[in-house]
Amino acid sequence: MKRKKGVRKSGVRKSVLIVLGIIVIAAVVLAVWLIAGKSGGKSGKATVEMYVMSKCPYGVQAEDAIAPALKTFGSSIEFKLNFIGGIDSSGNFSSLHGDSEIKGDTVQLCAAKYEPSKYMDFIVCMNKDAANIPTNWEKCADDLKLNKASIKTCYESAEGRQLLASSFTASESAGAQGSPTIKINGKDYAGQRDSASFTRAICQYSSNPACSSIPLCTKDSDCASQEGKIPKCINPGVKDAKCEYAEDAKTTLTVVNDITCSSCDSLQITGALQQMFLNMDVKTVDINSAEGKKLVSDYKIDVIPSFIFDKSVENTYLWKNNAQVQTIFESVNGNYKILDKATGASHYVNPEKRNEILLQAGINLSDTTPQIDFYVMAFCPYGNTAEEEVAKVYAKLGSSAEFRPHYVVSNDGSSLHGVQEANQDVREICVNKYFGVGKWFDFTIAINGNCTAQNADACWENVANSLELDPVKIKDCQQNEATALLAREAQLDNLLAVDSSPTIFVNGDKTASDANSMLSALCDKFAGAKPAGCSGTIAETQAASSAPASGGCGA
Repeated sequence: MKRKKGVRKSGVRKSVLIVLGIIVIAAVVLAVWLIAGKSGGKSGKATVEMYVMSKCPYGVQAEDAIAPALKTFGSSIEFKLNFIGGIDSSGNFSSLHGDSEIKGDTVQLCAAKYEPSKYMDFIVCMNKDAANIPTNWEKCADDLKLNKASIKTCYESAEGRQLLASSFTASESAGAQGSPTIKINGKDYAGQRDSASFTRAICQYSSNPACSSIPLCTKDSDCASQEGKIPKCINPGVKDAKCEYAEDAKTTLTVVNDITCSSCDSLQITGALQQMFLNMDVKTVDINSAEGKKLVSDYKIDVIPSFIFDKSVENTYLWKNNAQVQTIFESVNGNYKILDKATGASHYVNPEKRNEILLQAGINLSDTTPQIDFYVMAFCPYGNTAEEEVAKVYAKLGSSAEFRPHYVVSNDGSSLHGVQEANQDVREICVNKYFGVGKWFDFTIAINGNCTAQNADACWENVANSLELDPVKIKDCQQNEATALLAREAQLDNLLAVDSSPTIFVNGDKTASDANSMLSALCDKFAGAKPAGCSGTIAETQAASSAPASGGCGA
């Protein structure tokens, strides 16, 4: 999970590696080597830093997994736990999962101060019922016989606020945005989040006697990385296990691009591919050349940049060892082209083809009213941030521009964060359809602050009632129209190759998800006099449930 970024924004959100980032970087064997770069020498005492959010399920998982390792290493490990959140200029705190998470962070920091030998047991106890953090803290304190009075005094006073401010600042200084962010002896840890993997990683730096019985590796991904080399765990899981390294098979990537296109950057994707295919040559071909025109024809290239591997990619370590990687390719003329949906490529080679697709998606470029189409998931933190940013633009422009919310769903109507998210997607579509986009903003942002993908089905009706939206109408729409509504959203996703929340278009052109980028993009599309809302910029404020402007949830 990603934290809120306070008053800072990360700038233009590039066309990111939708599937490359989600399927490959997260799941590929090469991407889970324990420590980026070569492991350091053993210093006797290891330092582990963990940056989390108290209600983030990934942070909870990491805390629970590291706890046994902390007991194993005892005083031979220095462990630092900090929380990720934001503080605005008025000293107000914010965190991705709302006020309950801020309170959870605070009470856990107070426990760390007053019960330093037991606070991880306290956190693990609270994590057993993470949905009820922080209200479950007193029972955990009683069960563990902690000094509840000292923790309570700290939690409810300025002392707790100061601890939280210091913790948020430490996370900011460390550059921690995702929960969890983990560093071992100052190096980013990108390995698996289980107790054995944590223990093995710490043993690369610790001379604790417990490490003598820990096998160096149980699988290839346990081996520390060596630049340009493929890891292999020999004798996995036994005392004499060792890591060996080999060169990867050679392959060639052809990038088909337009050198005159300023928005067709291929470097980000090429760089990521070089991290995955370690012995890869790159050839770039301009679509305006004779060779480029032939490639466009032979490979039926509609959008650029396009990425084509020759058949030798089949011999690479990654291809042979991770079948999931192959799902982002299509076989064409005996070679392999990465799916456009996987790269996020959006610059059409043929303008007429682009206009045809946009019309099918409900984007009419001949209309004089600028249009913003924003694709989200109901409980994607990045999408929630985008919704709040779009709301600021709506407050400036109102009906002078057309605001169209959409949802990123699978072809079967399912949603990334589960059934309750898919249900909430439908309810929000229904609110927009029957009550208008202004009420959609009110409803959606209130849902973001009050409901989750775990309780939305029970939570949403109170929100609707508080906004005087007829829940009976919403229920009727959900019951009778859900299948058709979700099918249309899936169709739109496929037409525009949308696979990540948020994805935002202004008149069919992708734009960044911060308010001022969207405002500028919309205002540039007015043919005549611009509305008053186009003057000035939008002040950057701390959104109530925001994540950084960059990043996304992939379907």
